[in-house]
Amino acid sequence: MIILRRSWFEAGAAACGGGALLGLAFSSDAAGSLAWIALVPWLLVVRRLAPLPAFGFGWAGGLVAALVTFGWLANVPAFGVAQFAVLGGYVALYAACWCAGLAILARRQRSLLLYAPALWVALDAVRNHAGFLALPIASLAQSQHANTPLLQLASLGGEAAVTWIVVLGNVAVAALAQRRVWRGPLLALGTVAAAHAAGAIMLGAAASDDETVAPIKIAAVQPNIGLHERETAAGRDAIWQRLERLSLDAAAAQPDLIVWPETAVGDPRHDPQLAERLLTLSRAAGAPLLVGASETEKFAVTEHGGLGVRERDAYNAAYLVRADTPIGEPYRKRRLMPFGEYTPLEGRVAWPSWLVPEIAHGRSGDSDAGFDVPRSSPAAPPLRIGVVICWENLFADLSRRAVSGGSAMLVQMTNDAWFGPGRAALQHNAASVIRAVENGVPLVLASNAGPSLVIDRYGRVVGRTALQFDVGVAVASVVPGHAATPFNRWGEWFAAACCVLTLQGLWTGRLSTGAPRRLSFNVNAKEGA
Repeated sequence: MIILRRSWFEAGAAACGGGALLGLAFSSDAAGSLAWIALVPWLLVVRRLAPLPAFGFGWAGGLVAALVTFGWLANVPAFGVAQFAVLGGYVALYAACWCAGLAILARRQRSLLLYAPALWVALDAVRNHAGFLALPIASLAQSQHANTPLLQLASLGGEAAVTWIVVLGNVAVAALAQRRVWRGPLLALGTVAAAHAAGAIMLGAAASDDETVAPIKIAAVQPNIGLHERETAAGRDAIWQRLERLSLDAAAAQPDLIVWPETAVGDPRHDPQLAERLLTLSRAAGAPLLVGASETEKFAVTEHGGLGVRERDAYNAAYLVRADTPIGEPYRKRRLMPFGEYTPLEGRVAWPSWLVPEIAHGRSGDSDAGFDVPRSSPAAPPLRIGVVICWENLFADLSRRAVSGGSAMLVQMTNDAWFGPGRAALQHNAASVIRAVENGVPLVLASNAGPSLVIDRYGRVVGRTALQFDVGVAVASVVPGHAATPFNRWGEWFAAACCVLTLQGLWTGRLSTGAPRRLSFNVNAKEGA
C-alpha cells in the first residue's frame, strides 16, 4: 500500500505528532485548545488507506497520546514499564479503531463530517463502559474544562456532546487543509461557533435565574497529608491538629458545610475517641463536617442471619458529623479502582505477578444514599448532598443517580498525592467540572494535596486553593441545583444516538472492493471527494 505524496516514515511521524498534541491538550487549562487540531494529522494520514494500515498508524499515534497523557503514572509505586506498556497499548486501541473505522467509512463513501464525530463518541462509550477496563478519563470533552461556554452542551447531551463538537472541529480543519471542499467544513465551523454562542447566552441568563434560589456556603479543607505520615503516632497527631486548625480557619467564613478529603481520618464508628473529637470540632466550628474516613468492619451477616467474625473489610467511606446528632451511617465508595483497590476476576484469572502486584483488597458499598445538611436559616429545608469518592467522579452514571435521587449538590473527596505534582490532579478534576454541568448542580472537590475546588452548576470554578501540595481552604458560595437538566432526565441519549449512527455507517450500504477511496469531507459524500 502506498500513501500518495507521503512516505511511510512521514505518515508515522504525522500520526505520532498528532498523538503528542492530543496528550499535551491535557497538560494545562490553556492547552485545551490543542484538542481542536490534534486529530488533524490522523485524518490526513489515513485519508486514503485500507483499514489495516490505518489501524496500525492509529495505534502508533494513540500509544504516543497515552504515554504523554498518563506520564504521571511513573510516580505511582509498583507501576513500572510493564504496566505502562500494557495500559498504553490498551488505550491506543481506541485511536486505532477510529482510524480503521475512517478507512471503512471511506470505502462506504460516507461523509466524514457526519460519521467521524459519531464514531469517536461511540468508541468513548465503549471505553467508558468496558467493565474493569473502563477508563473514562482524559476525554476530548474534559480537555475543554476551562471552555465554559462550550461546556453548557453537557447539560443537554452529556460529555459526549462536547466531545462530538471537538471532533467535528478537527474534521473541518482537516478538510480545509486539503483545499478540496468548502461548503461542508464551513458549515461544521459554523456549528462549532453556534455551540459556543449558545453556551454564552446560557451563561448570560444564569445570573438572573440564580437570584431566585438562596446560596449555600461551602468550605473544602486541603490538609496535604503525606503518604507515610499516618505510620507513626506523632504523624497521626500532627494530621489531626492540621485538620482541626484548617476547619476552625474555615469556620471564620461561617460556612454551611466543611468538607474533608478522602480517608482523612480513621473509622469513627469503631473509634469512640475519634468520634467524640469530631463532634467536638463540629460544635466549635459551628458547622457540620463531611469527613473522608478509612472504615473497617469486623463482623458480617451470615447466610442464616447471624453475625460471623471475619477478617476486617476495608471501606473507603464518608461520614456526616453534626454536633447535635450521633454519627450515623456512612456513604461507602461504590466503584473501586481495578488493580488498585481490588483484583478483577480474582479466582478466575491468574494474573502474572510481574504485571499485577499483590494489593490490599477493599470492599465496595451498595447504597446511593446521600446526606441531609441543615441550612443556616432555620426556615430553610435541609440540603441533600450526594457524595462521590476519588475516581467515582469519572463515571457519569453515579453522579446522575445521586442528583436524580434528590441531591442538589455533589461533593467529591479525593487524594491524588500518590501521583505527585503535575497533570494527574488537573485531569482528575476536569471530569468534576463536566459532572457539575451535566447535572446542573454545584460540586465541591476536597482534595488532600490539591487543588481543591468549588464549582458552580455551570462549570465555573468560584473557589480554589492556590497550590498543590500545600495546606489551605477553598471557600465559596454556590446556588444549589433546582431544575433537572435534559442530561439528568434522559441520561446518555446523545452517546446512544452516535452509536446507532456509527453502526449504520459501518455496516450498511455498498462496500467498495477496489482501491481505497479518499475520505469525503462533504456533508453529502456523493458530491465529491
